[in-house]
Amino acid sequence: MGKIYDSSILGLKPGKRKSERLDDGGSLVIWHKLRKSGGVKEFYFRKINPDRSETNIKLGVYPAINLARAKAKADLLSKKAVTCTDLKFMLAEEKRERVEAELAAKRERHRLDNLGTLQQLFEAYRDKMRSEDRSSAEGVYKNLERYVTKPYPHLAARKANLITADDITDILHGMYKRGITTSINRARGDLHAAFNVGLTYDNDITKEREYNLSFDIKTNPVAKIKSIKKFERALSRHLSDSDLRIVWESCTKYMNPVYASLLKVMVCTGFHPAELMRISIQDVDVNERAIYMLKTKTSNPNLIPLNRFAWLEIEARISEAGTNGLLFPSRVSNPKSDIYKRVSVLSNQVADMRPHLPIEPFTPRDIRRTVKTLMGKAGISKEIRDRIQNHATHDVSGKHYDRYDYWPEKTKAMKTWERWLASNVIEPELEPSKVVSITG
Repeated sequence: MGKIYDSSILGLKPGKRKSERLDDGGSLVIWHKLRKSGGVKEFYFRKINPDRSETNIKLGVYPAINLARAKAKADLLSKKAVTCTDLKFMLAEEKRERVEAELAAKRERHRLDNLGTLQQLFEAYRDKMRSEDRSSAEGVYKNLERYVTKPYPHLAARKANLITADDITDILHGMYKRGITTSINRARGDLHAAFNVGLTYDNDITKEREYNLSFDIKTNPVAKIKSIKKFERALSRHLSDSDLRIVWESCTKYMNPVYASLLKVMVCTGFHPAELMRISIQDVDVNERAIYMLKTKTSNPNLIPLNRFAWLEIEARISEAGTNGLLFPSRVSNPKSDIYKRVSVLSNQVADMRPHLPIEPFTPRDIRRTVKTLMGKAGISKEIRDRIQNHATHDVSGKHYDRYDYWPEKTKAMKTWERWLASNVIEPELEPSKVVSITG
């Protein structure tokens, strides 16, 4: 056994081999093997084990691997052989670990490539609201486009989990510098809700994900930013009974008949205008003279009896309902518009009527607050007022266990409200004995 040189490799005869002992034990071997197609010279690392068995590990074929590289590989194996009793097992484990590390790196690369951008987070938030049949889905998404994605395209294209509290601050501060106040808190709320969707998106077992989209969001960057209370509109306007009388008498004169009828039903029920605009003939119980609302602001269905003043309006609307069955159709009632565009038409109608009225300005939203307030003045309890207007119930019992529909209580309350409206708003000139109450 001596040194191996290129000349000795070239002169090695078929069937022969030559070895060179390594410093850390074991040998580098060049073996001229015989094959049917001819001879081939292969490098091996060889180690004699304590039980006199041999471990032979192929290093490569000469000259594809030259002598210098073969010696370097053999030296490395020699050093490893000193630290273990089974070199082949050790090499197999190293290969397995290397393959697993490569696969893990590929998975991580794939995951990073599929991380959603801020734009995709907004789309996921919109899709979630759509799946929950939230009527505000399109409006919220358009506001996020208006205040975030369009003015800040570089942020819209950034991975959502890389968006920081500083980025959110820059967005909201930019709105503030442009003189936007009330919408700042709404934008903040929409951003906060969108990132909350991202927090749970990756682990939502009910979601069918396309393209393995994920967000890997660990914290909500909007949580560090407080809403600004002074920018909230303090909505406290409610009409007096005399103001309401003027509105009732004037709306048919200055408003479109459909919207005048809508406003009167709002006065009689306290319903949200968006809820009323969704009502079709199928939602009306003619026998009970009631409306069963499936799509409400709180997503809780609501069955409400109608007093005689509301029923007169509903009857008229049924007789004039369009082909789509809506009781309150409008020129913007089409598949391309959402319900809030139609509500804005009501607001415009009221705005056009206001200059003709000798009362303080009001909006359709004030009617709902007015009804809630004056119902209390009429002697209706807050609990039943909340039930009629379908305000959210926050106590555990009300949210999860109370499935009673409060029909008798609602009917009684609506009779009380009808009498109060008749005496103070609609028919104040009549004697109380002439006021006809709803049946039931």
